[in-house]
Amino acid sequence: MTDVRTVDVGVEFLERLLDRTERNPDRSRPASAAPDYDRLSTAQQVNRFHDQMTAAERFGAVEVKRGKRDRSHLIERVVVRAPERLARHLGRPTAPAVAQRARDELLPVAATGEPWVTTLLDDMTARWARSEAAYRLTASQSDAAMEFFTLLASISRQEARGLDARTFSQKATNDTKAFDRNASRLAAVLSVRIGQPGAAADVVWAHIGLERFSHPVHLKGPVAVTGASERLIDGRAKPFASIHPEMISQLRVLERPTAVLTIENYASFNRQVREIEDGSLVVYTGGFPAAGVIELLSKVLATVPADVPFLHWGDVDAGGVRIFRYIEENLPRGPRPHLMTKELAEKSGQPADADPSLVSIARSDSAISGLAEWLAFGSDVRHLEQEALDPATPSLAVGLPSSGGRLEG
Repeated sequence: MTDVRTVDVGVEFLERLLDRTERNPDRSRPASAAPDYDRLSTAQQVNRFHDQMTAAERFGAVEVKRGKRDRSHLIERVVVRAPERLARHLGRPTAPAVAQRARDELLPVAATGEPWVTTLLDDMTARWARSEAAYRLTASQSDAAMEFFTLLASISRQEARGLDARTFSQKATNDTKAFDRNASRLAAVLSVRIGQPGAAADVVWAHIGLERFSHPVHLKGPVAVTGASERLIDGRAKPFASIHPEMISQLRVLERPTAVLTIENYASFNRQVREIEDGSLVVYTGGFPAAGVIELLSKVLATVPADVPFLHWGDVDAGGVRIFRYIEENLPRGPRPHLMTKELAEKSGQPADADPSLVSIARSDSAISGLAEWLAFGSDVRHLEQEALDPATPSLAVGLPSSGGRLEG
């Protein structure tokens, strides 16, 4: 019986070689790598790996260099000979081919905007051709990229001016939430375009004439919005408080929270703030967090000490993993998973199909990569909606004692 893990080792090895080639297409010497025999613990696994390398060599994709004398039975190094053949051998197109196909699909939309929109597409295509993401989009995310360029082209035609975000989003894409899904990448592109790289989103929206009506951020914890001489909103109010993003500049952290916990689902957020009172700051993200939630969390994380645990609680499924990764990539420090484990899903979840589209997160340095790996390639995958679990104290969940104390300032 073929050992699935052995097949994975060989395929992953060849995929890694192809990735190295595609990330640096102008390299003077072909990409190469030495096998990691520590991952091959049995003779059967070693033989299987050798057979895979020999097959790739016969196909003309790689060159296998073996050891000398008493090590001639071992592979010393595998060198890429023909990237296109290696991609065909692995059963997938090359990154440049995928990038070009994506460009061909997106160009008719990009071309309806100002010339700089097409220039941006060319820049992103060049990065895709090196197997890189561009503005957190890969060449295979065709629907998301089409949405992004539709919004950009419309903005370049001055069609956002005088509209609120939802109305503009509906007019441009026929989807009221498309702008929210792309807000951070739109701001990143447009801030450079207006000559203010890294400018706050509100500055960018004002420049393009967009009236940004943001939703309040729901939270519970030791923060407050203060006026000239009074406290306007106390985050410790029961059951929770709501702060409009325009008030974030007046936000103060009153005391060191025992933890910062973000929660994806509204029902779970309500249970957490009503049932668990441990001095944590609990923030509702509403799925993918809007710009206001990201702005508030950025300010809080820059204020509280670095040893205050930061956690996120969401569904154990593809959507939950992507939301976790989005938060991780858009804040000064990333969260750790809270009640998001394979063990809890196996115990309380429902059977589901593996989702290989999570491979990029599984192979990243994300704190959720292990869970993404299981959801992408596991043989007995289960999904777990967070409402199926009771809320838990964040500080206890990470094994850290609660700590008090007042912040200065």
